Amino acid sequence: MPNKLKELLLGRGWAGRTITRAETVERLNPIVKEHIVLNHHYEAALRSMKRQDMIVALKAMQRTARMDVGKLSETIFSAGGSAYNGTDLEPDAYDLGDNGFEIMNTLIDMERSFKDRVVEEREEIEHQIRTRAILELVTSNSQDRLKGLEKMKSELARG
Repeated sequence: MPNKLKELLLGRGWAGRTITRAETVERLNPIVKEHIVLNHHYEAALRSMKRQDMIVALKAMQRTARMDVGKLSETIFSAGGSAYNGTDLEPDAYDLGDNGFEIMNTLIDMERSFKDRVVEEREEIEHQIRTRAILELVTSNSQDRLKGLEKMKSELARG
C-alpha cells in the first residue's frame, strides 16, 4: 500500500520498494482487458444511440478511453511485457439494446466499476512512480466520462 506520508515528503521522487516490472505487467494486463471490453460497450452504444449530440459526446469519450488503453499498454511494454490487445474479443458481440436510458445505465455501471478497480490498484499497490501517474490519469479520465454519462442520462430522463 502506498505510503501517503512518503508521497508527501518525496513529491515526485520515490524511495522504497515498488513492485517488479513482471508484477506490473501481471497487474496491468487485466485492467487493459477490462478497459478494452468497456470500449467495446461504448462502440455498441454508438451503434444504438439515436441522438446525434450524444453520439458526438460518446465518440469524444471513446477517443480518450482508447488513449488510456494505449498509455496502459505502453506502460506494460516499458516493463518488458506484452500488453493484452483484445484480438480474442468480437466487437459485434456487444449489444446494449436500443433504449438510450438503459444504455446509459449500463455504461455508468461499467465505467464506475472500472474506475473503482483502477483506484484500488493505485491505492493498494506500490507501483513505480510513472505507473502510478498513468493510473491517476486513467482514473481522472474515467471520472470525467462518468460525469458526461450522468449528464446524458439526465437529459434522456427529461425526454
